[in-house]
Amino acid sequence: MTSNNLYRAYSMEYGTFVGISWAMIFLSYVYGVRTSNPLLFLLCFAMLGLGFILPLLFGFRINWKYARVNDKLSYIQGLFFAFNMFVFACLLNGLTTYAYFEFFDEGMLTSGILKMFEEANMMETYTQIGMGDSYKEMMALLNEADSLSSLEKALIIFNNNFFYGCIMSFIVALLAAHKRRNVNPDSTNR
Repeated sequence: MTSNNLYRAYSMEYGTFVGISWAMIFLSYVYGVRTSNPLLFLLCFAMLGLGFILPLLFGFRINWKYARVNDKLSYIQGLFFAFNMFVFACLLNGLTTYAYFEFFDEGMLTSGILKMFEEANMMETYTQIGMGDSYKEMMALLNEADSLSSLEKALIIFNNNFFYGCIMSFIVALLAAHKRRNVNPDSTNR
């Protein structure tokens, strides 16, 4: 494989890993809400950090692979690499969320969120800080979200991840196209 096509091959592989991390974020959050387990919420927050850092590391890694063969990605190639990586991640995470909502959820996620917000302490807190109207709007939105189909819920999450991926593509492309000095072990001075 020529070095010009190297980024195309790695974008799918790296996108798979990013998609798996996003799916783990989603599942840890969902099961944290369903079971009211704070450890799963903690895992979700840890995975959020990994989900942000992982694409950056992959941009750095593709840059390193190109530097090993004395080549460099242009910014446009880096942008294509990053965009393709995020598209694969969005597809994998979209399939995961659709499968969850279609086969496993049975309305448990939205009912768990509604249960958290319907507690007397929560309603009282929102009212005390002057956000009673916002609380009512939020509850109406949650009730509306409960009526969405599995595909609609998965598409909302897919669109959110796609938007995030489009923005992150510009940053990852900078890392992927950054000029590095030669790291080829054959050309180092001894």
